[in-house]
Amino acid sequence: MTLYLTSTGFENEYVAQRFKNVIIKKDIKQISFLVISVQDNDSDAFYLQKTKNELDKIGAINIDVFELRDEPFVPVKEYDVIYVCGGNTFVYMDRIRKTGLDKFIIDSVKSDRSIYVGVSAGSIIAGPDITIAGGEDSNDLGLVNLQGLCLTNFVIFPHYHDDLKTEVDDFRAKYGYQVYEITDEQAIRLSYSDMGALKGVISMEFVNKD
Repeated sequence: MTLYLTSTGFENEYVAQRFKNVIIKKDIKQISFLVISVQDNDSDAFYLQKTKNELDKIGAINIDVFELRDEPFVPVKEYDVIYVCGGNTFVYMDRIRKTGLDKFIIDSVKSDRSIYVGVSAGSIIAGPDITIAGGEDSNDLGLVNLQGLCLTNFVIFPHYHDDLKTEVDDFRAKYGYQVYEITDEQAIRLSYSDMGALKGVISMEFVNKD
């Protein structure tokens, strides 16, 4: 099981090239992507187009987009990469459950058929709990079940900078989760050897040009 967790997707060239040259095992033009994105307003549309542009820049050509609204997700094929975009974490988690995408993602990633790429909210929901998103995102939905996809046994804090240290430390102390902070220029590459129990980590790398 392989995950690539980022703050800003492939905006950072080093993060993008590390994905292309190290993580995927075949020509990028042969890789199929499922991009998952909430599309409620013009801002969402802008960031989806930005994602498409970043994928185009690294040479990806086989890209399907699933716009997270109310319609159920009906899988028609498998994907090499499941790419979950950013936005309001609580909205993403709620709709991924309601559309049935949660089961598809978990099965595809844990069976090692798909690599999971997370961007901001997409990185947070990969973990066991999304509570940490409350510092930046509003839970206007009143979402009660804050469990994530549990593809990792730790929590990601994206967009980190030093001014947020107290917030992260307070979360650790209150909830007891291991937290990894990543800046906008970083990513985490993670591979598990025991996908069911999330044990036996083959490798964990902080992707950082410096």
